[in-house]
Amino acid sequence: MVSILISGHGQISLGVLDAFEMIFGADPDVQAVPFLKGEGLPQVNEKFTNVYNTLDGNQELLILVDVFGGTPYNAAAQLAFGKENVDIVTGVNLPMLLEAAAGKNQSLAQLVEYLKEVSKDGIKNFKEEVRGIQTDEEDEEDLL
Repeated sequence: MVSILISGHGQISLGVLDAFEMIFGADPDVQAVPFLKGEGLPQVNEKFTNVYNTLDGNQELLILVDVFGGTPYNAAAQLAFGKENVDIVTGVNLPMLLEAAAGKNQSLAQLVEYLKEVSKDGIKNFKEEVRGIQTDEEDEEDLL
């Protein structure tokens, strides 16, 4: 089973976790670590290490962060370096977290690959979607 840690600039991780809990309810395998004003890399490293140290020895950890190269990402990278049971995915948002939690029984490697694919599909544009619906309706009318 994969534990999930969300982090990002400001309180984004807490907001995403709160929204997640509105839908899924509380999940002890999903935690948030905010990167707050006035904090730096050492403080975030310490928070991540504290979470990591609560895991069972063979448990895997997926860290979802907001921005590639930001402080939460850098702290996650320092934690993940040399550890097969820790990986990072950037671009965290509510749909990604919902998918990650639903798939946490997969291996870490499988879950990371799945999230990379499904996250691309989660980006939608209203006008393109409406055009797609209209085209489908027109195709159905042509069949009648």
